[in-house]
Amino acid sequence: MASIIYYIVQLGNSYYHGSDEDSMLTTDEEQAFAFTNSDTAEQLATKVNGTVLTREVSFEELEELSADHWTEYNALPKDERDIIESFCSKLKLGIDE
Repeated sequence: MASIIYYIVQLGNSYYHGSDEDSMLTTDEEQAFAFTNSDTAEQLATKVNGTVLTREVSFEELEELSADHWTEYNALPKDERDIIESFCSKLKLGIDE
């Protein structure tokens, strides 16, 4: 079964969930920031005295999650979907407001 390897940074009983400038932690591993590059994860772990954990998710699981999220997204009111689409469009373009 095909899968994707990713890395998360653990700090004690928490996980890194944020950016270098505004570090945030979460106690939920599934909400941790997922690094696709182990070197980048290692750099952050060294900076914050954390530990890099290797995780794996199958394409099948990602497809199931995607379908669930798509259903939830379509159930939102149109104005909320428009806000999300605008935000995502700005992220894709790299526009900061």
